[in-house]
Amino acid sequence: MNNDKKWTLFKISDVFNIEHGFYNKKPEHTVKGDIPFLSSIESNNGVSDFYSLVDIENSTRTGDSNNEPLSRKLFKKDAVCITNNGSVGFAYYQDKPFTCSHDVTPIYLKKGAFNYFTAMFVCTVIMGERYRWAYGRKWRPKRMCNSTIYLPSITDETNKIVPDWDYMENYIKSLNINLPITHKQNINNKLCFETISVKNFKLIELFNIEYGNKLDFNKQTELPKQDGGICFVSRDSKNNGVVGYVEPLENISTFPAGAISVPLGGSKLGTAFIQHEPFYTAQNVAVLLPKNGVSDQLTKRQKLFITTLIKFEAQSKYQAFGRELNTHIKNDFSIKLPVTKNKDGQEFPDWVLIDNFMKELPYGDCI
Repeated sequence: MNNDKKWTLFKISDVFNIEHGFYNKKPEHTVKGDIPFLSSIESNNGVSDFYSLVDIENSTRTGDSNNEPLSRKLFKKDAVCITNNGSVGFAYYQDKPFTCSHDVTPIYLKKGAFNYFTAMFVCTVIMGERYRWAYGRKWRPKRMCNSTIYLPSITDETNKIVPDWDYMENYIKSLNINLPITHKQNINNKLCFETISVKNFKLIELFNIEYGNKLDFNKQTELPKQDGGICFVSRDSKNNGVVGYVEPLENISTFPAGAISVPLGGSKLGTAFIQHEPFYTAQNVAVLLPKNGVSDQLTKRQKLFITTLIKFEAQSKYQAFGRELNTHIKNDFSIKLPVTKNKDGQEFPDWVLIDNFMKELPYGDCI
């Protein structure tokens, strides 16, 4: 980025139209839909479900009040949607019409419209300021109207300082980021899990579980990866949990590539990742290695399936105070997996089905 570029502090309401989300309670499902429903989450581009136009049309704010016009519930495309409660300050670009809860604030440009590149720039700036909204500070539309944002700026023909949208677009384009190309569009209905037998398996039945190296990253000597630095995994939900690279340590072994790391506490609890190279860990990070007999070697697709289930189970059951994973992960923490039977009638995870299921997902051919 051009370090000489001028940045200006703008009032958000001067640059963007700020709208209110709608639902307190999700609509009921009656038919399958493809309209995204956004809620206050930090993943999946903010999308937590999909609904049909019929179900959105028939739904109300709380599920038990008078209905309102569809125009109040359906939002136009080319919006940046910001979470204002719970996981506050996450921002996502929506390139098609959507609906959303009242914990999401859609914003639109007052002049012109977002495109993918300008939206990505603004989303990044907003999420870089997330720390301002920690510790229960809701960023509701009323507060957002009086909030500010730094953006690259330019002086227009009327001598007014305005955001430099051309600069933002060109900067994102200059990053040369190519999205993966997939030939998969829909899930194979034959692999729908609603018709498949599943069973709870304790993680300790499937994996050897260790509590990591318990190192302090700030006390290590950082060393670039290209110079032999070792990957350091901490309690972080970004960058695969990797916070940096450090000098190799004497008498402390690394964990092998292919292991799964799981934060055991804090707001990132249960955010499981496959580690692709040898690594050290911080405190409160568990390391999972498949047990002999579970599978000769779990594929990346199978591990991604498992990491998704771990995150879902951990964040839905163990986020409350006093229910961190430290004691549970080696005892009663379990995940549901599809099962098959051997010739003796014994049930075990159907790893083949899991692998095929992941292949059939959109972008499954890119894994």
